Parts: sequence; C-alpha cells; structure tokens
Amino acid sequence: GLRLAATPRLELRMVVGMQFFLLFAALTSFCVAPLAIASPTVTLQAAVEVETWSKGAKANANEVLNVVIALKNREVERLSSEVLEVSSPHSPRYGQHLQPAEISALTGPQQASQHLIRQWLTTTGVETATLSKWGDRFHFRANVSQVEALFSTKVHWYNNVAGNAILQAMDLHAPVSVATEVAAVFGLHGVPIDRPKAPRQSSTAAAKITPELLAKHYGVAGVEVSRGAKNRRATVEFQGQYTKQSDLSAWFAQYVPNAKQGDEIFTCFPGDCEPPTHRGSGLEAMLDVEYIMGPAPGIKTEVWSFQNTAWCTDLKDWTSRLLDHEDPPLVFSISYGIQGNVSLDKRMGCSEAISRNIEEDFAKIAARGISLIFSSGDSGSGGNLLFKHPLWPVWPGSAPHVTAVGATQFETFSQSAERAVTSYGSGGGFSWRFPQQPWQREAVEAYKQNPGAGLPRSQDFNAQGRATPDVSALGLGYQVMANGHTVAVGGTSASAPFFASLISLLNEHRLQNGKSPLGFLNPLLYEMAKNGTGFTDVTVGDNHKDRTGIPVREGYSCTKGWDAVTGWGTPVFGEMLQYVKGLPSGRREHKSSEESEQDNLVLV
Repeated sequence: GLRLAATPRLELRMVVGMQFFLLFAALTSFCVAPLAIASPTVTLQAAVEVETWSKGAKANANEVLNVVIALKNREVERLSSEVLEVSSPHSPRYGQHLQPAEISALTGPQQASQHLIRQWLTTTGVETATLSKWGDRFHFRANVSQVEALFSTKVHWYNNVAGNAILQAMDLHAPVSVATEVAAVFGLHGVPIDRPKAPRQSSTAAAKITPELLAKHYGVAGVEVSRGAKNRRATVEFQGQYTKQSDLSAWFAQYVPNAKQGDEIFTCFPGDCEPPTHRGSGLEAMLDVEYIMGPAPGIKTEVWSFQNTAWCTDLKDWTSRLLDHEDPPLVFSISYGIQGNVSLDKRMGCSEAISRNIEEDFAKIAARGISLIFSSGDSGSGGNLLFKHPLWPVWPGSAPHVTAVGATQFETFSQSAERAVTSYGSGGGFSWRFPQQPWQREAVEAYKQNPGAGLPRSQDFNAQGRATPDVSALGLGYQVMANGHTVAVGGTSASAPFFASLISLLNEHRLQNGKSPLGFLNPLLYEMAKNGTGFTDVTVGDNHKDRTGIPVREGYSCTKGWDAVTGWGTPVFGEMLQYVKGLPSGRREHKSSEESEQDNLVLV
C-alpha cells in the first residue's frame, strides 16, 4: 500500500531539511508579500455571464461575502493511478483505500505556496482567512470593499426574471505569483442551479414502484443489516430542497411495513435539513431519501443539505466538508446535474477551472473508498428536435470518478422485462472534457463497432470521451410522499438513490466480515459485467428524446452489452452479492520494518 513514513536513512536529511526550511521562511517572511504585490497582475478568474441573469446595481460596500480560494493540487495524475490501484478487483491493493493524510501528502500544496497566499491576503487587509484541515484551501468572510481591493474587481447585484438576486464579482485579478498557485475561487461567481422539476406520471400508471416491488424484482436479499454506526450512507440536497421527517415516517409506515422502529430516522449534516416554517418538503429531496432508505432499511442515513445560492459553490462546500470529515458516510447519492457544455458556456457559473477543481475532489473522495453515485440526467443524448449539434452528457454525472445511473421502465403489460424509459430520455453519451477511462475501454469500443448503436455524426460526439451511464434501474412510477401527499415520480433521480441503497447493502456485508467498503465502483462494475454476472442486459429502446419525451435529432440506442442509454443494464442483487463475497478483504497487512522500508513512498 501507499506508505508515508520516513525511513531511518532519511531521518537526518528530513531534520536538516526542516531546519533549513524554517530558517529560510524566517529570513524571507518580510519580503514575500512585497514580492507578490510587485509582480505583474493577471486575470485570476474571469467573470461569468449566465443566460437569464442580468447585471444590476453596484453592491453596497458593507455586504459580506463568503470566499474560498482553492490552491492547486499536485500529482493529480498520480492520484488517479492510486484510485485505480485500490479500486480494480485484480489489483493486489484492492480495497486498501488511502487515508486523508496520505492523500494530502500526495496532492497538497507546498508550505511555501500556502505562506505566499496568506501573506497576500493579510497585506491586502484580509486577516481572518483560515487554512483548511488538509491545507488545500483558504476560507474567509469579507465585505464587498475588501473583496474589490483584494481582487481588483467590482461587485454587482445580478437579477433574473423570477425576481431572484445574487452578488457577482467581475473579473478577478491577482499578482502572477499568486495566480500560479490558485486553482479556483468560489463564492464570487455562479448562480443557483436551473433545475426543472422531476418528471411525473399519473397515479393510474400500470406499475407503481415501491420498495417492496424493487426488492422483489431485483432480488434484494441475503444481507442481514446490523444497524450499527459504522455503515452509513447519505443523500445530498441543494438550493430549496428540504427533507421532512414526518413525511418519511408516514411513507415508511405505508411502504416499508417490515422495518424496525427507528429505521425511518435520518440525521442532517452539516446543519438543519428540515424545511423552514414557511416551506414544505421538496419532492426531489423526499424521493432521494425514501428510495435510498426504503429498499434496504436499517442502515444509518444522513441528509447533507446545502442551501446557499451558487450551484458550484455548494458543490465545493459539499466535497470540502466530506474530505475534511474524519468518518464520512460510505455512499453518497446525488440527483443533480447540468446538461450541456458546462465550462465553456459557464453554465450556472461553473467555469472550467471551478469544475476541474471539483472533479479533483471527486478523485480524492474515490481514493478514500467512498462511492459517489450520480443520476445520469433526464434529457437523453442532449440533442434537440430541430437540428443536429454536438451532444454533451450531464455533469457531474459524466466525471471519471463517479458512477452514473440511467433509467428503465417495464415493457408494456409486463412487470419483469425492462426497456429504456420512453417518457423522457435516459441520460447518456460521451464527455468532451474527460477521456475514456481504462476500465470501460473494451466495452465502449465494442458498442461503437455495433451497427445497432445508432451513433450520432462523428463531429457531434467525442468517441474517445468518458462514456455514460454505467448502470441503470427502473426510473418511472416511484411512489413518493411529500407534504403529506403521495405522487408517482420518475427520473434518473429515482434510479440513482435506489442503486445507492444496493451499494450500501453490499458494504454492509463487507464490513460485517472485516473487509473494506467498495469505494469507487466502476472498475468493479465493469469487471463484473464483463464476466457475465450482476446485471440484466437492456437491449430495447434509445435516448433520442428530451426530458419531456419529445424526439431529438440524434442520440444513442440500446444494444447487447454496454450501451450509452442504460449502461450495463439493471442490477441482479444476488449475483452482485456473490461476486462481492469473492473480492479481497482490502485490509492492509502488517509488514516487518524491513519490508515497510522497501515499500515506503517518499514524497518530496
């Protein structure tokens, strides 16, 4: 495994090196800031113009803003390699996930970089900035006057047609010596996520999806839940979506009658996730929590709630809190995303630098052995009715270190055979930002060679990009209780938390047997499917449709094997469990000092 302890031969060198560093820091502490200020000023982060939002009045100088300056990570490619090592079933290090200190030692900024940024902040009047637990970002609160002085910018109110207002900075500037150390700035750019409501179907639909039906259909059995504190899972909710305990308790009483007392209880993090007195529960939030909990009751569940204003700032807040947490949940289900060219179009204010920094957090989370499960989106291929154009999958669902879940429905007059969902498009396609991943290359190449794939024009998709979705599950007719009423809801927002519930159940088996959690899932899922087990192939349907079911000009079709509509298909839980039982334990075996010295990874 990854070893960080210094060998005896290096101790003297490390001591001498540290003494030299402290002496150097002392001698230069008075001149670092002037040098930073004296260096040329460059654009650190460009302003974003988001469609439907318009520039308004100049902000009052005393308005307060929360700002995060993320420092550049080192050894990002090395980190991705480490993730593969601990996530690939045939690796001798499978399941031996990295500790937070090991990740920090590999990717964290140098102390000189941290010192430079702090000197710049204090010199320009920001003296309250705090360095994060692992040294990869600075947090501070500052008024508009301080922000404008620090970044040589102006701050304005931006407004949309719905009457919402948000503070936005113009271009941010910094000395070039500072800019070279900064990955992204959060809190000054970005708007709330423009997210339509989850698709609904009428209550007279042929198939009413309940936890009992899902458990029966997918064979969810074979694991006795211990109800201990070690195995935990979570949903993540953003911007106006609140979770209500009274709704969940009533839903459990109706749809999970065999649950034990207390199985219906969730906890909130980092603060309250219940709605304010003037608000009700959110349909999305209730869908998420009901279907991560109901199909596998008894596993401790948390709701991580972020109710600020800017979508990518909230995403960064979530990943930061997760990485700072000493004992976070092992599985997260996230049913939010943006379709389209997120970074180039600066969708919701998520620039390329901002989205890249968040994806690097995903890699760190994967290295720690935590599963991130995202919905693949409900807009199919991302095409439109009128003309052909480049197709973009949903982000973050198309990021390399997450698992994307698409959607199916029962065939007409059947409650056994499945096909791709028809009332909206199961999100899928090929990323323009992220390359095709090694664990999926063989399956995706076979799909592209299949005449039945119905691929778009070559210029409209990136044949070498990260391909999604990875898997699917039923995504139509879920019975959801919100604000005391039950409605039938559909979407990959339904299939994702259900699939997350299955992973939490597989983790339960591993933890009970002294093994590590599954962590980053995709190398395992693709290996499992390649061996012909774990999934029911879905070969009927396509995603040539938008979120309302209207046909679009281009998309992808279901085929035998992996496809860009339903991934590997839908889970067969019993087969998944049997495969997981045969995986290595993931325990780090104790080695002699001589063996450990040979294995040590020295990071400089």
